[in-house]
Amino acid sequence: MNAAQEYTVGQRWLSNTEADLGLGIVMAADNRTINLLFPAVKEDRTYAIAHAPITRLILSEGEKALHIDGWELKITSIMMQDGLYIYSGLRTDNGEEASIMEVTLDHNVKLNQPEKRLFSGQLDSPKWFDIRHECLQKQHDHATSGAVGLVGARVELIPHQLHIANEVGSRFAPRVLLADEVGLGKTIEAGLILHQQLLTGKAKRALITVPSSLVHQWLVEMLRRVNLSFSVFDEERMEAMAESGDNPFEQEQLVLCSIDFIKQEKVLEKATQVDWDILIVDEAHHLQWSAEHVSEEYSAIEQLCKIVKGVLLLTATPDQLGHESHFARLRLLDPARFHDYQQFLEEETHYGELAEAVAPLIENAHMSQAQIDKLNAVVKDEEISDAMLASGEQRHALLTKLIDQHGTGRLLFRNSRASIQGFPERIPMPAPLKLPKEYAVSLSLEEDVVLSLHPERAPLVNDNWTKYDPRVTWLVDLLETNKNEKVLVICAYASTALQLAEYLRQKTAIRHTVFHEGMSIIERDKAAHFFATNEQGAQVLLCSEIGSEGRNFQFSRHLVLFDLPMVPDLLEQRIGRLDRIGQKFDINLHIPYFENTAQEVLFDWYQDGLGAFESTCPVGSDVFKQVQSDLMSALKNPEDTELKLDIIGQTAALTKELKKKIEQGRDKLLELNASGFGRIDDLLDTIIAAENPVGLLKFMSRLFDALGVTQDEKDDYSFILRPTEQLVHQIPGLTEDGLEVTYQRSNATKFEQLQFLSWDSEIVSHCLESVTTDVLGKSSIAFTKDPNLPTGAFWIETTSVLSASAEASLQLYRFLPPTPVRLCLDSKNQAVEAEFEQLFKVKRKIALQLLQALADPITSGIEESLKLGHANLAEQQSLALSAMQTELSAEIERLRSLQKTNASIRDEEIQFIEAQKAKLTDIISNAEPYLDSLRVVVNNP
Repeated sequence: MNAAQEYTVGQRWLSNTEADLGLGIVMAADNRTINLLFPAVKEDRTYAIAHAPITRLILSEGEKALHIDGWELKITSIMMQDGLYIYSGLRTDNGEEASIMEVTLDHNVKLNQPEKRLFSGQLDSPKWFDIRHECLQKQHDHATSGAVGLVGARVELIPHQLHIANEVGSRFAPRVLLADEVGLGKTIEAGLILHQQLLTGKAKRALITVPSSLVHQWLVEMLRRVNLSFSVFDEERMEAMAESGDNPFEQEQLVLCSIDFIKQEKVLEKATQVDWDILIVDEAHHLQWSAEHVSEEYSAIEQLCKIVKGVLLLTATPDQLGHESHFARLRLLDPARFHDYQQFLEEETHYGELAEAVAPLIENAHMSQAQIDKLNAVVKDEEISDAMLASGEQRHALLTKLIDQHGTGRLLFRNSRASIQGFPERIPMPAPLKLPKEYAVSLSLEEDVVLSLHPERAPLVNDNWTKYDPRVTWLVDLLETNKNEKVLVICAYASTALQLAEYLRQKTAIRHTVFHEGMSIIERDKAAHFFATNEQGAQVLLCSEIGSEGRNFQFSRHLVLFDLPMVPDLLEQRIGRLDRIGQKFDINLHIPYFENTAQEVLFDWYQDGLGAFESTCPVGSDVFKQVQSDLMSALKNPEDTELKLDIIGQTAALTKELKKKIEQGRDKLLELNASGFGRIDDLLDTIIAAENPVGLLKFMSRLFDALGVTQDEKDDYSFILRPTEQLVHQIPGLTEDGLEVTYQRSNATKFEQLQFLSWDSEIVSHCLESVTTDVLGKSSIAFTKDPNLPTGAFWIETTSVLSASAEASLQLYRFLPPTPVRLCLDSKNQAVEAEFEQLFKVKRKIALQLLQALADPITSGIEESLKLGHANLAEQQSLALSAMQTELSAEIERLRSLQKTNASIRDEEIQFIEAQKAKLTDIISNAEPYLDSLRVVVNNP
């Protein structure tokens, strides 16, 4: 067969000298030359056959072949027809049998096998071998750290939040009620759970439904806290997408909408046709249900709960203010378990008795025989004795078991401020002021309560109100008295904030910025950053009501309530921007109001009736609903002191009564379960160890440099990433203007415009995957210069990887993520611990000559390295299998045991873990190692 006959039109060849050309196709050949077209770059090359620098692409069984149309198959057999290869196997997208003739291979297919790339001259820079191995190792370390999904959120490491996120996020299809008090972070907990479920593959599609007023807050929180970008669905979007004829809800993976929107029949019909993995419902206590009447909102959520695997219901009031509404929410989570209200009440009685009996155990106090008998009735597999209770370790173990077995403990997570430490004191600082005559005149003509609370918006008042409103001069004096302090000012309306800002600009030198709903998210980011910046930043941030939603400014300790909202929950939201776990200072609440007006009545009602300024008032909304009519009358008649005192007295009595009910309803055992008692310390240690911001910074600096990204230090807390002309792969969010990032959690929570880089973050994972899924570093050759060793001495370095494939929900990564092992063999095929201080790139011509001369010993060395690598990986495979079976078997046994006393544990959950164990046993047992990359190092002193 002569040279020309070796080539057939349609064959696929790679250029050894121009790897960027992609996969070429033979267009013509004769006795002397061959012509190749490279479709990916629309260029052609003509080579002399005798010296053509090209390599035939020949795929092997087990590899994947990519079709020009984008689908791929895993090759199971290969045949040749008329000089062209035909690859047959199963498509990876639908499992169907298919074939690909090499002429229809994708133009971007690259030679993947390291040894083939090496001997065909497909060589990379020697540095990529090290980078590739380090990326594989970092991926493995994070996957097995136990912190996946917990290190990437832009939140402080608050124990009870992390415990709930880990406990619930690690479950299959969790269905729970998150019922923490205001300020304890239910939204963050839900975000952390969702983040972990998505990152670990337990969930792919999520729906969040909230009251209309909270849609924007949730959009911002999910994006800022856990970097999840939700699509907001409303009437306008539905109409725009309806033209295609497809179900709009199927077009997005993460959807956010209001409850008013989702309850519409036509919308609900579309939403319930989608396979959601997780549903999150905020303010679930607003879903009204009784045996006689079911609200539209409740009915809509109930229909969704029937078709969604995982459900998170968020409420600040679980059962304290009504057992029937509490039962209604529990039946959404598990209708089979909670189907009879009277039976539920009976069970609740026993839970209360258990909680009462366990109180002395929690407080390490003496237990009566009656209390011990009550505990023995619950813990049936062992007898509780005085000796056991005398041992601190055994008391702790017993308490842990009781927490695990507690009735609604797996469904309900409830933390109260009474059980969580770390909150600041609130210090009300009222500022009574005289009503200016300009306001008195305009208000005398109005009967609108809203205008009496916001007189600057009265029809006869113009934009000059800042010149005579004493609140303005009072505010300026406050700012000048506290020049070195950050001050947050919240007003009800954007126009008020903007006019105050204009006054400060014209009349003072006070650094300020505004934050309102008319600004884009980017503009709000810049304003929040300007306020958060210490030295040259704004002293004051002037916010409209939106400032009380979705943002935390706990680096400030001064809050000015320029006006007061009528709804207690809104007041709590405002104060909650500063009054949160992690606030290091007492909070000064500055409250200006006009004497003898509706403003004073409202201030006194909050101060003396609800006590809402000095502490959180979880019953405020319920009290407001009961006294609203009388309160409105008092606001309309501020001169009627008797009426004001009467409504304040009613409010105070009602507040005391409802708070007493809450305290009596507190279930300390339930709170211990929600707080992570006895289980959180190890988790915190795991997260802190896995986070390692200094190690990540050093590693990413090297990786960014290799990928063609500059990382310049901007200041003490941030860096700026910029692409260079040598950029290897596109990076999410990185533009020509650069991207500002931080590796420190404390900076990320303070400066929300910074991208937070962690092992969980999209940028980091993308950079790792861009290396490990590419051919970069798969084959290379390098020189080293060691005068103590003979010229021509060589070493073969290999990285072998044990890997398997499984659907994400099985969590294979926890037990057997891609596991690399790196070996170095000398010319005698002996494993050595070789560390080369410096490696030098070999010119291509010399590299090819060396490879030709050392072909046989290199081939032999590769085979021996594979044997050693496979033996090492076989041991790790055995350990992974044993660890998986031990852990899942223990969890199955634990859940089966608990199910005997705690009916809230679902059969579905146990069955999933049993199936998971069986499938993973098969997958891990059959995992096969492969050669990922190799490097030949030759001594040339």
